[in-house]
Amino acid sequence: MKPLNDGDFIKIEFEMRVGEDKKLVSTSKADLAKQNDIFDENARYGDIVVIVGQEGIFKEVNEAFKKAEPGQEIEVEVPPEDAFGQRLPSNIKIHTMREFQRLNIDPQVGKEVEINRRVGRIISVTPGRVLVDYNHRWAGKTVYYKFKINGVITDPVEKVKAIIANNYDPEGFNVSLDSDIRIEIPEGAKFSLPWLDAKYNIVNTVRKYVPGYDIVMLEVYKKQEEQKAEAEQKKEETASNEAKPEATEIKQDQKQENVQN
Repeated sequence: MKPLNDGDFIKIEFEMRVGEDKKLVSTSKADLAKQNDIFDENARYGDIVVIVGQEGIFKEVNEAFKKAEPGQEIEVEVPPEDAFGQRLPSNIKIHTMREFQRLNIDPQVGKEVEINRRVGRIISVTPGRVLVDYNHRWAGKTVYYKFKINGVITDPVEKVKAIIANNYDPEGFNVSLDSDIRIEIPEGAKFSLPWLDAKYNIVNTVRKYVPGYDIVMLEVYKKQEEQKAEAEQKKEETASNEAKPEATEIKQDQKQENVQN
């Protein structure tokens, strides 16, 4: 395989650990997440797609991507200053209890809060005041990032699908390519506020990393009669699927009776 360059799309599996004890804080492997009690039922596990050189990736990891061979497991050590920054006492702020009451926030130690567009964690609650740490959770810690490249994506449609998946739930999106890139948006996303933010990022990322095409977002709002008909059909399909296991159980019971007889 030729060396990777900035802008290449790669499929990787990874695990990220922090600190001297190399505590696992993130991974694409469901079994490993379960073993380390960080499994999130709402998260998607399996290979992820990253863009070499994209902003937001540690520079040491980006450089390692360019030298890596498919199937080769590599661990990169990222010092605190290149990871989540050094821990600074100036990022620990005192807030009054009245301020929390005005914001309707119940102050509890360990709780993550957003105040004045800054995200921090409450580290102390005393009568009249609350101490909030605005340092990143892993500030001051060395990061150990282990990865393995499992594939390279070259097809433009698959690249766009990966960009969507990195910004929003990809379920229901259809992507096609002719003289332009056409993205058909599912019903659930049309009225979603998170989708509005995601759409902006998706368009900008596609423009940068899949250049040369116009981008067409297809939002079809069907007549109410069609929507009702589709909703009824989904209800019937759901009811039918729910009934199937019962039928299977009856057949299994009948089999057992036949064996016993």
